[in-house]
Amino acid sequence: MTDAPVRALILAGGSGTRLWPRSTNERPKPFLKLTGGESLLRETFRRATAFAGAENVFVSGRAAHAPLLAAELPEVPRSRFVFEPVRRNTAPAIALSALAASEDAPDTVLAVLPSDQAVRDETAFLAALRAAAEAARTHDAFVTLGIPPTRPETGFGYMEVEEEEKISAEEYEEKKERISLNGQRGQELAARRVVRFVEKPTIARVGEFLASGRFFWNAGIFVFRISYLFEEMEKACPDILKIARRAHAARKAGDSFSFTEIFSSSPSFSIDIAVMEKARQVLTVPCACGWSDLGSWDAVFEFLGGVPGRNVLEGPATAVEGSGNLILAEGRPVRVVGLSDVAVVDSPDGILVMRRGASDALSRSVEEGLSR
Repeated sequence: MTDAPVRALILAGGSGTRLWPRSTNERPKPFLKLTGGESLLRETFRRATAFAGAENVFVSGRAAHAPLLAAELPEVPRSRFVFEPVRRNTAPAIALSALAASEDAPDTVLAVLPSDQAVRDETAFLAALRAAAEAARTHDAFVTLGIPPTRPETGFGYMEVEEEEKISAEEYEEKKERISLNGQRGQELAARRVVRFVEKPTIARVGEFLASGRFFWNAGIFVFRISYLFEEMEKACPDILKIARRAHAARKAGDSFSFTEIFSSSPSFSIDIAVMEKARQVLTVPCACGWSDLGSWDAVFEFLGGVPGRNVLEGPATAVEGSGNLILAEGRPVRVVGLSDVAVVDSPDGILVMRRGASDALSRSVEEGLSR
């Protein structure tokens, strides 16, 4: 087990309806350059490569985005792209990709990385990810990265961890679960046991969570031995795993018709609901790395340094007699006059003018448009 390879799986099948008009069904959020010169997908690939090596990176995405993915990640061999013919959420997608990633080594340690997130401190992120990999290598557990909450956010999932024992220094040295990073003394992160998951709590409960100090945001970043994943899926969602195995066999055989038919028959569940919340043991490694899910234009505003009283401008954008605005222009000039706390986003696919804070309404309107 100690010699098991470490690999990374990038999840690139998201949509990002809260980031219209830049994010569309044809070119969704992972392909956007929201934080600088690279797309979110390229940034994720850079972190995955630093963690596992370029030769050990797999990518899960939608078949409809195959040309986009190949153009964005030319370093990844075709065989390491695992395309979903239809969207069936993360549990089937991860099971299918894990089968591909573990053919030569069932005990492969796999890190699952969403491709639509941003990280300010990549050094801290990679340290926590390596610590999580070591914990996954030595424990029968799923290991998550726990993001220390920075605000009372009701739109995220939370994880509660066990309260730390109050014991003597000698007992602590004997009993603590520590994971040493890079063999350097003094650089250690502790994995803590997750007691429960709480999805999108009320503002009152969030206040209690933050006051307790025992809750972390669930970033959807987790590490496990693939053999352990399959053991847990056999108990928690055997139908999903059975279909994934049949679909994997058809994919290997080059039978695209059967692959599509088989995979399309899978139930659609997230990995959290299908597996993680039922698992025997989940650990988390705290990761204060300046993480953001960039899940809305408000989150983009905040990540880019936006605060009340300050505008965030990109491209040929101008704000006059107004503050707290996010104004993203592309080819043509955009001028906002006499308004505050609005998001104005220009794109070839449309123009958004929105009061900041109305992201839920934006998401609903985009989803309604897609369903017509």
